[in-house]
Amino acid sequence: MCWVGFAEHDERKTVRPVAQAGAEDGYLDAVLVTWGDDAHGQGPTGRAIATRQPVIARDLAAVPVFAPWPGEALRRGYASALALPLVSDGKVMGALTIYAAEAEAFAEGEMELLRELSDDLAFGLRGLRLSEADQRKDEFLAVLSHELRNPLAPVRNSLYVLAHASPGSEQARRALSVMDRQVGHMTHLVDDLLDVTRISRGKIQLQREPLDLGGVVRSTVDDYRSDFAASGVALALDLPGEPLWVKGDRTRLAQVVGNLLMNAAKFTPRGGSATVTVARAAGSNAVVRVRDDGAGIPTEMLPRIFEPFTQADRTLDRSRGGLGLGLALVRGLVELHGGRVGVFSEGVGRGAEFLIELPLDRSISPHAATASGPARAPGRRRVLVIEDNADAAASLRDVLEMGEHAVEVAETGPGGIAKAAAFRPDVVLCDIGLPGMDGYEVARSLRAIPEMRSTILIALTGYALAEDLAKAKEAGFDRHIAKPADPEQLEHVLADTPAVH
Repeated sequence: MCWVGFAEHDERKTVRPVAQAGAEDGYLDAVLVTWGDDAHGQGPTGRAIATRQPVIARDLAAVPVFAPWPGEALRRGYASALALPLVSDGKVMGALTIYAAEAEAFAEGEMELLRELSDDLAFGLRGLRLSEADQRKDEFLAVLSHELRNPLAPVRNSLYVLAHASPGSEQARRALSVMDRQVGHMTHLVDDLLDVTRISRGKIQLQREPLDLGGVVRSTVDDYRSDFAASGVALALDLPGEPLWVKGDRTRLAQVVGNLLMNAAKFTPRGGSATVTVARAAGSNAVVRVRDDGAGIPTEMLPRIFEPFTQADRTLDRSRGGLGLGLALVRGLVELHGGRVGVFSEGVGRGAEFLIELPLDRSISPHAATASGPARAPGRRRVLVIEDNADAAASLRDVLEMGEHAVEVAETGPGGIAKAAAFRPDVVLCDIGLPGMDGYEVARSLRAIPEMRSTILIALTGYALAEDLAKAKEAGFDRHIAKPADPEQLEHVLADTPAVH
């Protein structure tokens, strides 16, 4: 039996199987292989990738350095293994691993021939990956253009309706509803793009806390029930009778489950069904499965379904929409949590099942508190907005004043500092990318004013990478909210902010 695995550069350094021959069904799904320093990376495959050298296990039963790796191989009748790194232009792409039923199976002459074969394979795979990457990039740019232009047409039409319809009329209400949906759609697309970029650059910072995975899944499923009802798809939930504690980021795990639910709703026809199951897996893991009886996945797409910009919907009308980033985000976020993802489908029209597996945290007490305290009651706040974009500042002022807050606006950093001294705000919402004196300088200047040291400073900006958050905190900001801010989120933040002046 032989298989080819690509070396992923995720947190666990996973080796992803992409081709195999002679393997029993489910064999490669049953073993987790990495090329890191953990136990899963001590086998020939992981060591070959990590050292860039061929690694041979002449007798799996007699080579303790590979333990606990050989257990599954021995159970299936393999006695020796050879792994050859796939190296091209100085870069290790993965490994070719060969198993044999006999010990001492690989003679020196055979190994030399296999090394030449691996070199040829590496060269061919590199060209194939570059070609596929270029093709996916071109397809993605075309899809991105389509997906961003699509919401603009109804937004422009709605603006025309609002300019000509009577205020408060049914036409005006419909136009506002359309604009709200389309702006939300565009925001989701941009957020997905930013998240994929952050993950690929290692810029995502998880806010870990003790979580009952079943509780996170239950609340997320509840959030999406209306979407399934509108699509005419039945949604069932099967939870365990015990809490399954993980150490995770609540928002990011909800995003993972939400992306899988959106996928199920999108690709399941009216009258179909989807089931979400949470259970304890073998070992010290918990597993979440999202199964639907919808469109299914072509067999040839399964090995790359979690790669960015991969989509099954290639029709001209693109009725299902999306950028092909949702599943890439699922894999990236799950792997950041030390978990893994999987997918199963018997083909087109046969439905699909996605799974995420996360390590349980045994150190968490069953009575660990995860609930936050009661929210602060809403109240009127004095809010200073420092924003150089006149439309953004004016619209934000309108939103805040609808919440009965007292609002002042400044369009420059120095103007904001002057207004702050006179207005004495409880909260300052400050753009980072101000001309001349940027938001970081504004924050440092405000913190230098004794009367402003208790004022809550919130960075309101499109700069949302990890280093941006660190710079904002260092400058004196208390919070960081990415643009465009959700008005409800902003109101919640203000409600949780004490009035200090």
